Amino acid sequence: MNRSLRLTLKTTFILIIVWFISYFVFGEHISLEFSDYNFALFFPKILTFATGASIYFLFLLSIKKADGWNIKNILKFVFGIIIGIIPFFLFKYYSSVGNCQNWEVTKKVKSTLYESVSSSSETIKLIETYCLEMDLREEKTYRVMAITPIFNTISPIDTLKINDTNWKKIKKN
Repeated sequence: MNRSLRLTLKTTFILIIVWFISYFVFGEHISLEFSDYNFALFFPKILTFATGASIYFLFLLSIKKADGWNIKNILKFVFGIIIGIIPFFLFKYYSSVGNCQNWEVTKKVKSTLYESVSSSSETIKLIETYCLEMDLREEKTYRVMAITPIFNTISPIDTLKINDTNWKKIKKN
């Protein structure tokens, strides 16, 4: 395998591992979320699988083909499998320890209350969250700004402090 391809693969795998760590450690504190709430439920599982595979492939990339089947290469192969399983255990542990983590909550837009006068991508929505583990259902009002068709930023907002000059009320049909 040529050096540039090997470097590209290693960089990609390391970025996936860093993404996994940052998603589960800092994900609750970042206001960025997926605009498709159904995909947001599956994404942590996809990221966990990609991280496990990345760890395994990093071990495979460290095997030297010229050395053949020596003990170091066999150990790298076996330890790659063992250490590649760790993200799956961490995901299961995180899911069982925390009550209603952000990636375990089902979200649904109940209604769009306001739209910004200056930008149609900025709205105020009533979002229902449901946590199956605690059987907890809440409705909260959020300021939602579509960054791309894939990502939104959200922040809680008090509807009593909404200025009518900046927001127009959406009429319900």
